Amino acid sequence: MRRCLVAFVTMLVPLLACAGQAADESGGGQVLARYGDQSITKSQLEQQQDYQLQLTAIKQQEYDATRDYLEQMIFERLVDGAAAKAGLTREAYLKREIDDKAGQPPAAQVDQLVAAYRSRLNPDPDKARAQVVTLLTQQRQQQRRDELEKELFASADVQILLEPVRFHPDLTGRPSRGGGADAPVTLVEYSDYQCPFCGRIQPILDELVSRYGDKLRHVYKQLPLPMHANAQRAAEASLCAQDQGKFWELHHWMFTHQGKLDRDSLVDEAKTLGMNGDTFASCLDSGRHAADVQRDEQEAHSYGITGTPGFLVNGRAIQGAQPMSEFVKVIDDELERAGVAIPPAPTPAEPTAAK
Repeated sequence: MRRCLVAFVTMLVPLLACAGQAADESGGGQVLARYGDQSITKSQLEQQQDYQLQLTAIKQQEYDATRDYLEQMIFERLVDGAAAKAGLTREAYLKREIDDKAGQPPAAQVDQLVAAYRSRLNPDPDKARAQVVTLLTQQRQQQRRDELEKELFASADVQILLEPVRFHPDLTGRPSRGGGADAPVTLVEYSDYQCPFCGRIQPILDELVSRYGDKLRHVYKQLPLPMHANAQRAAEASLCAQDQGKFWELHHWMFTHQGKLDRDSLVDEAKTLGMNGDTFASCLDSGRHAADVQRDEQEAHSYGITGTPGFLVNGRAIQGAQPMSEFVKVIDDELERAGVAIPPAPTPAEPTAAK
Protein backbone atom coordinates (compact mmCIF):
# COMPACT_ATOMS: atom_id res chain seq x y z
CA MET A 1 0.00 0.00 0.00
CA ARG A 2 2.84 2.37 0.83
CA ARG A 3 4.49 1.66 -2.52
CA CYS A 4 1.26 2.66 -4.27
CA LEU A 5 1.11 5.86 -2.23
CA VAL A 6 4.67 6.84 -3.11
CA ALA A 7 4.02 6.09 -6.78
CA PHE A 8 0.85 8.17 -6.68
CA VAL A 9 2.63 11.14 -5.11
CA THR A 10 5.55 10.79 -7.54
CA MET A 11 3.15 11.00 -10.48
CA LEU A 12 1.09 13.80 -8.95
CA VAL A 13 3.96 16.23 -8.30
CA PRO A 14 5.08 16.47 -11.97
CA LEU A 15 1.47 16.89 -13.04
CA LEU A 16 1.02 19.82 -10.68
CA ALA A 17 4.31 21.35 -11.80
CA CYS A 18 3.58 20.93 -15.49
CA ALA A 19 0.06 22.27 -15.20
CA GLY A 20 1.22 25.84 -14.81
CA GLN A 21 3.36 26.43 -17.87
CA ALA A 22 1.08 28.93 -19.57
CA ALA A 23 1.37 32.56 -18.45
CA ASP A 24 -1.57 34.85 -17.94
CA GLU A 25 -0.99 37.90 -20.10
CA SER A 26 -2.98 40.08 -17.67
CA GLY A 27 -0.41 39.47 -14.91
CA GLY A 28 -2.64 37.26 -12.75
CA GLY A 29 -0.14 34.40 -12.59
CA GLN A 30 0.22 31.04 -14.31
CA VAL A 31 -2.94 29.86 -16.04
CA LEU A 32 -3.88 26.30 -15.13
CA ALA A 33 -7.21 26.07 -16.99
CA ARG A 34 -9.48 27.97 -19.36
CA TYR A 35 -13.19 27.74 -20.07
CA GLY A 36 -14.88 30.06 -22.50
CA ASP A 37 -13.32 33.48 -21.97
CA GLN A 38 -12.50 32.71 -18.32
CA SER A 39 -9.35 31.25 -16.76
CA ILE A 40 -8.13 29.86 -13.42
CA THR A 41 -4.66 30.84 -12.28
CA LYS A 42 -2.29 29.07 -9.94
CA SER A 43 -2.70 31.81 -7.33
CA GLN A 44 -6.50 31.43 -7.44
CA LEU A 45 -6.18 27.68 -6.94
CA GLU A 46 -3.79 28.11 -4.01
CA GLN A 47 -6.38 30.28 -2.26
CA GLN A 48 -8.79 27.33 -2.09
CA GLN A 49 -8.70 25.87 1.42
CA ASP A 50 -9.80 22.36 0.41
CA TYR A 51 -7.03 22.21 -2.18
CA GLN A 52 -4.44 23.27 0.39
CA LEU A 53 -5.72 20.66 2.85
CA GLN A 54 -5.40 17.87 0.28
CA LEU A 55 -1.96 19.04 -0.81
CA THR A 56 -0.79 19.21 2.79
CA ALA A 57 -2.03 15.69 3.45
CA ILE A 58 -0.22 14.37 0.37
CA LYS A 59 3.05 16.02 1.38
CA GLN A 60 2.82 14.56 4.87
CA GLN A 61 1.97 11.11 3.49
CA GLU A 62 4.96 11.28 1.16
CA TYR A 63 7.28 12.12 4.05
CA ASP A 64 5.81 9.40 6.30
CA ALA A 65 6.05 6.74 3.57
CA THR A 66 9.61 7.71 2.66
CA ARG A 67 10.74 7.68 6.29
CA ASP A 68 9.05 4.31 6.88
CA TYR A 69 10.90 2.80 3.92
CA LEU A 70 14.23 4.30 5.00
CA GLU A 71 13.88 2.91 8.51
CA GLN A 72 12.83 -0.51 7.20
CA MET A 73 15.81 -0.64 4.82
CA ILE A 74 18.23 0.35 7.59
CA PHE A 75 16.72 -2.18 10.00
CA GLU A 76 17.00 -5.02 7.52
CA ARG A 77 20.63 -4.19 6.73
CA LEU A 78 21.54 -3.93 10.41
CA VAL A 79 19.81 -7.24 11.11
CA ASP A 80 21.77 -8.91 8.30
CA GLY A 81 25.02 -7.51 9.71
CA ALA A 82 24.21 -8.59 13.27
CA ALA A 83 23.13 -12.05 12.09
CA ALA A 84 26.35 -12.55 10.10
CA LYS A 85 28.43 -11.44 13.10
CA ALA A 86 26.61 -14.00 15.26
CA GLY A 87 27.02 -16.71 12.63
CA LEU A 88 23.27 -17.03 12.15
CA THR A 89 20.83 -16.70 9.31
CA ARG A 90 18.51 -13.70 9.37
CA GLU A 91 15.58 -15.95 10.34
CA ALA A 92 17.49 -17.58 13.20
CA TYR A 93 18.71 -14.22 14.48
CA LEU A 94 15.21 -12.70 14.46
CA LYS A 95 13.83 -15.77 16.23
CA ARG A 96 16.47 -15.46 18.93
CA GLU A 97 16.15 -11.69 19.35
CA ILE A 98 12.38 -11.28 18.92
CA ASP A 99 10.37 -14.50 19.31
CA ASP A 100 12.45 -16.06 22.08
CA LYS A 101 12.92 -12.83 24.04
CA ALA A 102 9.27 -11.81 23.69
CA GLY A 103 8.20 -15.13 25.16
CA GLN A 104 4.67 -16.21 25.94
CA PRO A 105 2.08 -14.01 27.67
CA PRO A 106 1.49 -14.70 31.39
CA ALA A 107 -1.39 -17.10 32.04
CA ALA A 108 -3.06 -14.58 34.36
CA GLN A 109 -3.16 -11.97 31.59
CA VAL A 110 -4.65 -14.52 29.19
CA ASP A 111 -7.31 -15.50 31.75
CA GLN A 112 -8.19 -11.86 32.34
CA LEU A 113 -8.72 -11.09 28.65
CA VAL A 114 -10.64 -14.29 28.00
CA ALA A 115 -13.04 -13.37 30.80
CA ALA A 116 -13.37 -9.76 29.65
CA TYR A 117 -14.05 -10.55 25.97
CA ARG A 118 -15.64 -14.01 26.24
CA SER A 119 -18.75 -13.03 24.27
CA ARG A 120 -16.62 -11.89 21.30
CA LEU A 121 -14.40 -14.97 21.18
CA ASN A 122 -14.85 -18.44 19.74
CA PRO A 123 -17.54 -20.44 21.60
CA ASP A 124 -15.05 -23.27 22.13
CA PRO A 125 -13.07 -22.44 25.34
CA ASP A 126 -9.79 -23.87 24.02
CA LYS A 127 -10.06 -21.99 20.74
CA ALA A 128 -11.02 -18.80 22.56
CA ARG A 129 -7.95 -19.09 24.74
CA ALA A 130 -5.80 -19.75 21.67
CA GLN A 131 -7.14 -16.58 20.06
CA VAL A 132 -6.11 -14.48 23.03
CA VAL A 133 -2.70 -16.15 23.30
CA THR A 134 -2.04 -15.46 19.60
CA LEU A 135 -3.04 -11.80 19.94
CA LEU A 136 -0.94 -11.18 23.06
CA THR A 137 2.03 -13.03 21.59
CA GLN A 138 1.91 -10.86 18.47
CA GLN A 139 1.77 -7.72 20.62
CA ARG A 140 4.78 -8.85 22.67
CA GLN A 141 6.72 -9.68 19.52
CA GLN A 142 5.94 -6.30 17.98
CA GLN A 143 7.08 -4.55 21.15
CA ARG A 144 10.30 -6.57 21.19
CA ARG A 145 10.84 -5.87 17.47
CA ASP A 146 10.57 -2.12 18.18
CA GLU A 147 13.04 -2.46 21.05
CA LEU A 148 15.49 -4.33 18.80
CA GLU A 149 15.24 -1.61 16.17
CA LYS A 150 16.08 1.04 18.77
CA GLU A 151 19.04 -1.01 20.01
CA LEU A 152 20.46 -1.56 16.51
CA PHE A 153 19.86 2.04 15.47
CA ALA A 154 21.59 3.35 18.60
CA SER A 155 24.61 1.06 18.15
CA ALA A 156 24.97 2.14 14.51
CA ASP A 157 24.40 5.84 15.27
CA VAL A 158 21.62 5.98 12.67
CA GLN A 159 20.69 9.46 11.44
CA ILE A 160 17.62 10.08 9.29
CA LEU A 161 18.57 13.13 7.22
CA LEU A 162 15.25 13.35 5.37
CA GLU A 163 13.83 16.83 5.95
CA PRO A 164 10.31 16.63 7.40
CA VAL A 165 7.34 18.64 6.18
CA ARG A 166 7.33 21.93 8.07
CA PHE A 167 4.86 24.78 8.40
CA HIS A 168 5.69 28.32 9.42
CA PRO A 169 3.04 29.83 11.74
CA ASP A 170 2.92 33.50 12.66
CA LEU A 171 3.84 33.69 16.35
CA THR A 172 3.76 37.47 16.65
CA GLY A 173 2.11 38.50 19.90
CA ARG A 174 0.93 35.00 20.75
CA PRO A 175 1.16 33.85 24.40
CA SER A 176 4.13 31.62 25.16
CA ARG A 177 5.93 30.04 28.11
CA GLY A 178 9.09 28.05 28.75
CA GLY A 179 11.98 29.07 26.52
CA GLY A 180 12.23 32.35 24.67
CA ALA A 181 12.02 33.11 20.97
CA ASP A 182 15.55 31.71 20.55
CA ALA A 183 14.66 28.29 22.02
CA PRO A 184 15.83 25.46 19.73
CA VAL A 185 12.35 23.91 19.73
CA THR A 186 8.99 25.67 19.48
CA LEU A 187 5.81 23.71 20.18
CA VAL A 188 2.68 25.44 18.87
CA GLU A 189 -0.64 24.23 20.27
CA TYR A 190 -3.95 24.81 18.43
CA SER A 191 -6.62 24.14 21.00
CA ASP A 192 -10.22 24.59 22.15
CA TYR A 193 -10.98 25.41 25.80
CA GLN A 194 -14.18 23.35 25.73
CA CYS A 195 -12.61 20.29 24.08
CA PRO A 196 -12.22 17.42 26.60
CA PHE A 197 -9.20 15.96 24.80
CA CYS A 198 -7.51 19.38 24.89
CA GLY A 199 -8.06 19.44 28.63
CA ARG A 200 -6.56 15.98 29.09
CA ILE A 201 -3.38 16.86 27.18
CA GLN A 202 -2.54 19.82 29.43
CA PRO A 203 -0.67 17.80 32.11
CA ILE A 204 1.58 16.40 29.37
CA LEU A 205 2.29 19.89 28.02
CA ASP A 206 3.06 21.10 31.55
CA GLU A 207 5.47 18.20 31.98
CA LEU A 208 7.16 18.91 28.63
CA VAL A 209 7.71 22.56 29.59
CA SER A 210 9.21 21.46 32.92
CA ARG A 211 11.30 18.70 31.36
CA TYR A 212 12.94 20.75 28.59
CA GLY A 213 13.22 24.12 30.35
CA ASP A 214 14.56 26.89 28.15
CA LYS A 215 15.10 24.44 25.28
CA LEU A 216 11.35 24.36 24.56
CA ARG A 217 9.01 27.27 23.85
CA HIS A 218 5.29 26.49 24.13
CA VAL A 219 3.05 28.83 22.12
CA TYR A 220 -0.75 28.73 22.37
CA LYS A 221 -3.04 29.46 19.42
CA GLN A 222 -6.82 29.40 19.19
CA LEU A 223 -8.94 26.80 17.40
CA PRO A 224 -12.47 26.88 18.88
CA LEU A 225 -14.74 24.32 17.25
CA PRO A 226 -18.28 25.22 16.11
CA MET A 227 -19.73 22.27 18.05
CA HIS A 228 -18.70 23.86 21.36
CA ALA A 229 -21.05 26.69 22.29
CA ASN A 230 -18.65 28.46 24.68
CA ALA A 231 -15.36 27.83 22.89
CA GLN A 232 -15.29 31.07 20.89
CA ARG A 233 -16.04 33.15 23.99
CA ALA A 234 -13.35 31.33 25.97
CA ALA A 235 -10.80 31.86 23.20
CA GLU A 236 -11.47 35.60 23.17
CA ALA A 237 -11.45 35.67 26.98
CA SER A 238 -7.94 34.20 27.07
CA LEU A 239 -6.70 37.04 24.86
CA CYS A 240 -8.49 39.61 26.99
CA ALA A 241 -6.61 38.10 29.93
CA GLN A 242 -3.37 38.38 27.96
CA ASP A 243 -4.01 42.11 27.64
CA GLN A 244 -3.74 42.27 31.43
CA GLY A 245 -0.78 39.88 31.71
CA LYS A 246 -2.91 37.01 33.04
CA PHE A 247 -3.18 34.69 30.02
CA TRP A 248 -1.74 31.52 31.56
CA GLU A 249 -3.63 31.97 34.82
CA LEU A 250 -7.01 32.09 33.05
CA HIS A 251 -5.84 29.48 30.53
CA HIS A 252 -5.23 26.89 33.25
CA TRP A 253 -8.46 27.77 35.05
CA MET A 254 -10.58 27.34 31.90
CA PHE A 255 -9.11 23.94 31.10
CA THR A 256 -9.86 22.72 34.61
CA HIS A 257 -13.35 24.30 34.67
CA GLN A 258 -14.67 23.49 31.19
CA GLY A 259 -18.24 23.56 32.44
CA LYS A 260 -17.96 27.20 33.61
CA LEU A 261 -17.11 29.05 30.40
CA ASP A 262 -20.19 31.28 30.39
CA ARG A 263 -19.68 35.05 30.33
CA ASP A 264 -20.41 35.75 34.00
CA SER A 265 -18.17 32.95 35.29
CA LEU A 266 -15.30 34.20 33.15
CA VAL A 267 -15.68 37.76 34.43
CA ASP A 268 -15.86 36.54 38.03
CA GLU A 269 -12.70 34.48 37.60
CA ALA A 270 -10.91 37.40 35.95
CA LYS A 271 -11.55 39.43 39.09
CA THR A 272 -10.40 36.53 41.29
CA LEU A 273 -7.14 36.40 39.34
CA GLY A 274 -6.55 40.08 39.99
CA MET A 275 -7.64 41.53 36.69
CA ASN A 276 -9.69 44.70 36.28
CA GLY A 277 -13.15 43.18 35.91
CA ASP A 278 -14.70 46.09 34.03
CA THR A 279 -11.84 46.22 31.51
CA PHE A 280 -12.00 42.45 31.03
CA ALA A 281 -15.79 42.47 30.58
CA SER A 282 -15.60 45.35 28.11
CA CYS A 283 -12.97 43.51 26.09
CA LEU A 284 -15.01 40.30 26.07
CA ASP A 285 -18.34 41.97 25.23
CA SER A 286 -16.86 44.05 22.41
CA GLY A 287 -15.36 41.09 20.55
CA ARG A 288 -12.03 42.93 20.45
CA HIS A 289 -10.07 39.72 19.80
CA ALA A 290 -12.52 37.93 17.48
CA ALA A 291 -10.35 38.69 14.46
CA ASP A 292 -7.25 37.34 16.24
CA VAL A 293 -9.06 34.08 16.93
CA GLN A 294 -10.20 33.86 13.32
CA ARG A 295 -6.64 34.32 12.05
CA ASP A 296 -5.46 31.41 14.19
CA GLU A 297 -8.32 29.26 12.89
CA GLN A 298 -7.54 30.04 9.26
CA GLU A 299 -3.87 29.35 9.79
CA ALA A 300 -4.55 25.98 11.44
CA HIS A 301 -6.89 24.95 8.63
CA SER A 302 -4.28 25.88 6.01
CA TYR A 303 -1.96 23.33 7.65
CA GLY A 304 -4.61 20.61 7.61
CA ILE A 305 -5.35 20.99 11.35
CA THR A 306 -9.14 20.96 11.59
CA GLY A 307 -9.63 19.08 14.87
CA THR A 308 -8.31 19.71 18.36
CA PRO A 309 -5.82 19.50 19.79
CA GLY A 310 -3.30 19.97 16.99
CA PHE A 311 0.39 20.76 17.31
CA LEU A 312 3.43 21.92 15.38
CA VAL A 313 6.88 21.05 16.72
CA ASN A 314 9.31 23.28 14.85
CA GLY A 315 6.67 23.25 12.14
CA ARG A 316 6.19 19.45 12.16
CA ALA A 317 2.55 18.46 12.61
CA ILE A 318 1.30 16.20 15.40
CA GLN A 319 -2.43 15.53 15.36
CA GLY A 320 -4.54 14.72 18.39
CA ALA A 321 -3.98 14.10 22.12
CA GLN A 322 -0.96 11.86 21.72
CA PRO A 323 0.98 10.23 24.57
CA MET A 324 4.07 12.01 25.85
CA SER A 325 6.35 9.59 24.01
CA GLU A 326 5.19 10.96 20.64
CA PHE A 327 6.09 14.53 21.62
CA VAL A 328 9.40 13.47 23.15
CA LYS A 329 10.34 11.58 19.99
CA VAL A 330 9.90 14.65 17.76
CA ILE A 331 11.33 17.15 20.26
CA ASP A 332 14.44 15.03 20.84
CA ASP A 333 14.88 14.63 17.08
CA GLU A 334 14.73 18.40 16.66
CA LEU A 335 17.27 18.91 19.47
CA GLU A 336 19.60 16.40 17.81
CA ARG A 337 19.25 18.19 14.48
CA ALA A 338 20.20 21.44 16.22
CA GLY A 339 23.15 19.83 18.00
CA VAL A 340 21.61 20.51 21.43
CA ALA A 341 21.97 18.09 24.34
CA ILE A 342 18.81 16.18 25.18
CA PRO A 343 17.76 16.47 28.85
CA PRO A 344 17.58 13.15 30.73
CA ALA A 345 14.14 11.63 31.11
CA PRO A 346 12.58 12.12 34.56
CA THR A 347 12.41 9.16 36.91
CA PRO A 348 8.67 9.35 37.79
CA ALA A 349 6.15 7.78 35.44
CA GLU A 350 4.99 10.17 32.74
CA PRO A 351 1.29 11.03 32.27
CA THR A 352 -0.43 9.62 29.24
CA ALA A 353 -3.24 11.39 27.32
CA ALA A 354 -6.35 9.51 26.33
CA LYS A 355 -6.86 9.25 22.59
